[in-house]
Amino acid sequence: MKNATVVIKYGGHAMDKPELSSAFAADLAQLTEQGMGLVVVHGGGPQISALLKRLNIESHFVDGLRVTDAATMEAVEMVLCGQVNKAVVNEFTSQGVRAAGISGRDGGLLRARVKNPALGLVGTVEAVDPALPRCLLGGGFVPVVAPVASGPDGEALNINADTAAGALAGAIGAEYFVLISDVPGVLDADGRIISSLNRKEIQKLRETGVITGGMIPKVEACLNALDAGCQRALILDGRSPSSLRRYLLDDAPLGTVVAN
Repeated sequence: MKNATVVIKYGGHAMDKPELSSAFAADLAQLTEQGMGLVVVHGGGPQISALLKRLNIESHFVDGLRVTDAATMEAVEMVLCGQVNKAVVNEFTSQGVRAAGISGRDGGLLRARVKNPALGLVGTVEAVDPALPRCLLGGGFVPVVAPVASGPDGEALNINADTAAGALAGAIGAEYFVLISDVPGVLDADGRIISSLNRKEIQKLRETGVITGGMIPKVEACLNALDAGCQRALILDGRSPSSLRRYLLDDAPLGTVVAN
């Protein structure tokens, strides 16, 4: 477990609730002391929605993805790369974590193309160059990544944070990819947590309407990370204090493990 590389998608109440974000940062400090290399990709959906509301720009979603026109993209980049990224770095630093904030546009980290013209400036990741986060990890830093990518012509593209984190986990060859969310894991039709899932089971749950909305990019991100070389993917409840530390250090049976 020591010296393992862990890519974490950080969002939901774990990021927004002060007591949970503080506990998460403290856990990161403990995990880095154990010798783990941690990369954090953060979300920022509520903050983006709040700014768009102030700007009188209406939000629309398709399959859990925000439809992003030029005005929305400007707000997305402002919030993710500025406000949220620096707030997360500050929180981590306050708990003794050596955090460095970057975006997917820095160092050619994330390169993407438009996913679907109907979604606007929403990107699908085509290439990942993990050189910059590897450099930061080698220097003892925790890279904190805002999920914005560069398009074919250098334009900013909005990347779902789950998707961005999964792509990075695969490219960097992480031992673990952990999605921190506001759900205990993937739930069955009766609302019970499913402890493990494979690709075939996920497809069946999607076809029967059990996996819908924002859970779709989460399970897709897990599968893509595994396909690209990540060893294990997990969807974990960020509302439970220290769930990440308990899973990684104590092997607690938490969340939904996704396997091929």
